[in-house]
Amino acid sequence: MPAVAPNARGQGEPEPEIEIITEPPPETEPSPDDPTPPEPPPEEPPLEEPPLEEPPAEEAPPKVEPPKQQPGQLRVGGGVGFGIGTGFVSVGIAPQVSYIFKRIVEPGVSVRYQYTKDRVVIPEVVWHTYGGSLFVRLFPIQQLFVLVEGEIINTGWKTGGTSSGRRNYGNLLLGGGFMMGVGKGAFVGTSLKFAVFRNPFYPDLFPIISVGAGYAF
Repeated sequence: MPAVAPNARGQGEPEPEIEIITEPPPETEPSPDDPTPPEPPPEEPPLEEPPLEEPPAEEAPPKVEPPKQQPGQLRVGGGVGFGIGTGFVSVGIAPQVSYIFKRIVEPGVSVRYQYTKDRVVIPEVVWHTYGGSLFVRLFPIQQLFVLVEGEIINTGWKTGGTSSGRRNYGNLLLGGGFMMGVGKGAFVGTSLKFAVFRNPFYPDLFPIISVGAGYAF
């Protein structure tokens, strides 16, 4: 009798159906005895934080306009004048008050006393003069000025034992000068001027030089 294999299938018997598993097998919990730890789940990328908004730029403070310059400046001062000519010398003092508009035009008023000696004539003549004047300084360039001055004087001379008595004369003086500040409000200046008209007090075209100082309010 022939031998029959135990796993042999008879002819005509249908083949068993193969079961297709479509679901993944259930995850098995690791055994405490298993030395290999399970792989951690992949980390999710961190969420990107939105960029920080830059704070708005601070607005520049409004510009504060400097106070407007005053239309003028009151100046109080005085000068010491002297004139030199051939055989002629003159020294005087002249307090003055002026007001400068926009640092360009400076009108003012001045009073003066002047001592004059003329040695050209023989015997020599001595004058004592009192007077007043109105003047205007024009500043085409800072610190440099042009001077126009009209004056009226009362004067009289003495020579030997003779006196002329007091007389009045008018004249026009033209010149220029330099003025410079030396401190808060303080200034110094010098000028050179000439008398336009000839009279017994101004017999020659000699220069009148003056140096002065003052204070501006």
